[in-house]
Amino acid sequence: MFEVDISRTESFRNLVKAISVIVEEGSFNIDEERIRLLAMDPSHVAMVDFELPKEFFDKYQCQGEPKLSINMGEFLKFLDRVERDEELKIRLDEEQAQLVIQCRRGGHTRRFMMPILEPTEEEVPSPKIFFKASARVMAQSLRQAVRDAALVSEHVRLEFVGDEFRIGAAGDVGSASSVWERGADELLELRAEEESRATFTLSYLQDIVNAASVSSEVATLELSTDMPIKLGFELPQGRLVYYLAPCIGV
Repeated sequence: MFEVDISRTESFRNLVKAISVIVEEGSFNIDEERIRLLAMDPSHVAMVDFELPKEFFDKYQCQGEPKLSINMGEFLKFLDRVERDEELKIRLDEEQAQLVIQCRRGGHTRRFMMPILEPTEEEVPSPKIFFKASARVMAQSLRQAVRDAALVSEHVRLEFVGDEFRIGAAGDVGSASSVWERGADELLELRAEEESRATFTLSYLQDIVNAASVSSEVATLELSTDMPIKLGFELPQGRLVYYLAPCIGV
């Protein structure tokens, strides 16, 4: 049995959107304390590690440890029909293999039902990477830098050099770069045990940053040369972390 009441509908919807840029079909592990998803995109280029504790919800009921597998795009379509002043209730009906989404306002109730999927048996391991450099940066500043890079190239290069964190791209139409010096207003922390750099597919990075920055004001980037990057987005409650594989030889 699993059932939750949610008053922060917009925040919940934004988090689901942040997951959906990576995952088409999500399998959530649920227990009495939290819901969690650890999944890769279909091409195995990116991974998302998401967790939301029971404290996020107005009401949280769970018996056992059910696994909820759903089509994320279809789930979002239903969530987009929920209006801000409506009370939202989500319930798992395991007998009918349905997810029940209920909206209520002023004595009027609307109800949607969507089929759940067969849980995947594939276990996705958490990456074990030793990162040589990291930066905490304002998420909107990061988003601006990634959007700048998208003007000129399909790839973006991230670098930690000396006392600077850099994002840059170059293509046939020109180049774009953003450089944060240690102590910059929008760079909250900078650590670099050694120079680190890697190149990534810009479309993946842009989708992640655009979606996650709606829910988070601060992003943490961790990197080692030509290794996957870890992007963590700070939430009031829960965890939203992505891993993105580099492009080698670009």
